[in-house]
Amino acid sequence: MTDRSTVIWNKHAYNAGTLLSRHHFPHVLQHRQKIRYEGTVGPLNRWVDEVRLSTNESVPYFDPRSSTEGADVLVLLQDPSGEAQLGSGFISRDNNDPTAHNSTLAAEAGGLPYSKALHWNVVPWWVANPAFPPRTLAAEARRAAPLLAELMDSLESHPKVVLLLGKQAQTAWSQLLIRASPALKRLPVIAAPHPSPLAYNKADAATGRPNRELLREAFSQAAAMSK
Repeated sequence: MTDRSTVIWNKHAYNAGTLLSRHHFPHVLQHRQKIRYEGTVGPLNRWVDEVRLSTNESVPYFDPRSSTEGADVLVLLQDPSGEAQLGSGFISRDNNDPTAHNSTLAAEAGGLPYSKALHWNVVPWWVANPAFPPRTLAAEARRAAPLLAELMDSLESHPKVVLLLGKQAQTAWSQLLIRASPALKRLPVIAAPHPSPLAYNKADAATGRPNRELLREAFSQAAAMSK
């Protein structure tokens, strides 16, 4: 049986030398861990420590390589991959999984630099974690809803646009807006398909267009709105 940790799932990050992998680039991961409380995401990662204690979940950290020029675009997905939670410990485009790889391809094709984007999940822990009894995304999203509100309050300034990748992120955001401030309700939002292989390589049911094209266009629109 092949050890999944030895497979290169994110070839883009591997070729760039930024892959977060204990097997391939342990020094890169160690450096990222060392600086996780620095820069733009430093205060957010201290908040993550509080969330870990209050939920008893192994919540991954924000990536200190992201949003170094500010969190102009908040990119929300549904929940971390197993690799993010148990492997790198970060929500990152550099994770060694196909979703991170696809996200990077779409973002770079759309012209959105990582330095202006902050990636997170509406459920900040891995729902399918085998250490817990079977759980559903919908139930965990309801449980995590107050944390999404906390995150928006924790950001020093609201992002210029929110990019919602996948139906779970879109649903959670709609629920958040019910009790949101007027400023948050006015925040521009872009909805797009999830970058997981299951969605990325399919066509949109409504338009017939490839999801990868829709995803790239969404990142391009977010990049334009963040200027």
